[in-house]
Amino acid sequence: MHPTRFDRLAKRLAGRPLSRRAVTKGGAGLAAAALTGGGGAAAQGTPATGTAAANAAAAVGATPAAPAGTGAPVTTAILVAATNAPLRVAGSDGADHLDYDLIVTNAFTAPVTLTAIDVLAPDGTRLLHLAGAALVQATQPLLGATPTAQLPVSGTVAVVMDVVVPHDRALSRLSHRISYTVPPTAPVRTVLEAFTVEAPTLPVDPRPATVLAPPLHGAGWLAANGCCSPDSSHRQTRLAVDGTRLAKIEMFAVDFILLRNGQLFTGNGNALTDWYDFGSEVVAVADGTVVSVRDDMPEGTPNIPANSASEVKGPADYDGNHVILALKPGVYANYAHLQPGSITVKVGEHVTAGQVLGKLGDTGNATAPHLHFGLLDNPDPLTGTSLPMVFDRYTVAGTVNTAAASSTLQVVGPPQAQTATLPLFGAVADFR
Repeated sequence: MHPTRFDRLAKRLAGRPLSRRAVTKGGAGLAAAALTGGGGAAAQGTPATGTAAANAAAAVGATPAAPAGTGAPVTTAILVAATNAPLRVAGSDGADHLDYDLIVTNAFTAPVTLTAIDVLAPDGTRLLHLAGAALVQATQPLLGATPTAQLPVSGTVAVVMDVVVPHDRALSRLSHRISYTVPPTAPVRTVLEAFTVEAPTLPVDPRPATVLAPPLHGAGWLAANGCCSPDSSHRQTRLAVDGTRLAKIEMFAVDFILLRNGQLFTGNGNALTDWYDFGSEVVAVADGTVVSVRDDMPEGTPNIPANSASEVKGPADYDGNHVILALKPGVYANYAHLQPGSITVKVGEHVTAGQVLGKLGDTGNATAPHLHFGLLDNPDPLTGTSLPMVFDRYTVAGTVNTAAASSTLQVVGPPQAQTATLPLFGAVADFR
C-alpha cells in the first residue's frame, strides 16, 4: 500500500517505474524492481486534507497541549495523535526500533510548518530529534510518500516515527515535544498561546515480537520494502478503517526479492522467468492453521503496474494469490502474490513449520515476482495492524544502498549472524 515504491531502484534496474501496492486501496508493497510502488520521493508536495474532527478521530492517543513546565490547557494551532502505541522490534542493525506514526492536523486559519519533534523517555532523556531535512522526509500525506513539513489549512499529515534504542533499554512510555510556526500575518494569530505541543504521551505496547522461522530458503533475499525507514513504502501506507482509525497494515512486513551478483533478474526483466526468485518455494514460518487461500488470479507482467493492467479490480485483489495462517490468537501470517496453481494447502488444514505452502509469483498488486510477508492482528490484509516479527536465525550478508546511482546493487558490510531479529529495509538475508 502506498503510492510509489523503490522507483529509483526500479528505474536503474528495469528502465521503468515499478507499480504501487497501495495507493488506491492497499496492498502489500514491494520494492525494487518488483514490488508495487516506489521509495520516498524527494520533492515537496501538498498533503491530504480533511476536517480536524475527522482526522483526529482516525488516530489514537491525542493529549491536550500545554507549554513546558505548566499543566494549564492552552490554545494551539495543531492537534496531534498517533496511529498506534509504539510497537517494538529487534532490527538486523543491532538495535531495537519502536515504530508508529504521529498524525498532525492543522486546526488553524493559515498554513502550519513543523520545525522539530523530540521524543522523550520517562526520565526526560531525548531519544529522537527530528528537524530540518529529516523531519521533512518523515512527514507525509496520510497515504503516500511526498515529503513535506507544511500543513495546509485543515490539512493532516503523518510523521513516520522510528525511535532507535539499545536492546537493553526498557521503556514504558514515550512523550513528545512538537514545535511549529505559523505566518506572522495569519488571521487571529493572537489567539494562539503555545507554539510547542507537549503531546502525545504514548504507552509502549508490551507485546513481544513473534519469533518465526524464515518464509523462504537460500541466500540473497533482499528486503526491498520493510521496516523502518520513511523511504520504504511499507511505512508510507495508512488506510482508514470503519471511519474510526488509521490502520498500519504493513509497518513490519517485508517484500522479499532474490538478489544474485547485484542483479534481480537476467535480460531486461520483462518475462517472469527473468526474475531469479520466480517459482521459489514459500514455507510455513511456524505451526498454524490455514484460514484463507486464494489461487485463481493470473500472473501479472513484470514492470507493468498491476492497476494499469487491470489486474487489481477490487480490495480482494491486492494480495493476489495468497495463504493466511492463524499462528495463535490475534497473530496471522500473510503470504501474498503467489503463483497460480502452486498453493498446496486448503482452508482448515493444519500446517507445520517448514511445510511448503506454494511458490513465489507476481499476482495481485505487484510489478514483478516477490513475496510479501508479514504478521497481522486479524486475517484481513487491508484492515489488520502489522505486528512485529523476528526470524529465529539467519545471516545478514550486508545492506544495499537503494539510492545509489548504479545499475548493479552493491551489498555493503561484513556478514553478520542474526538471532531473533527482523531484516530491515535494504538488508540482504541468507536463510538456511
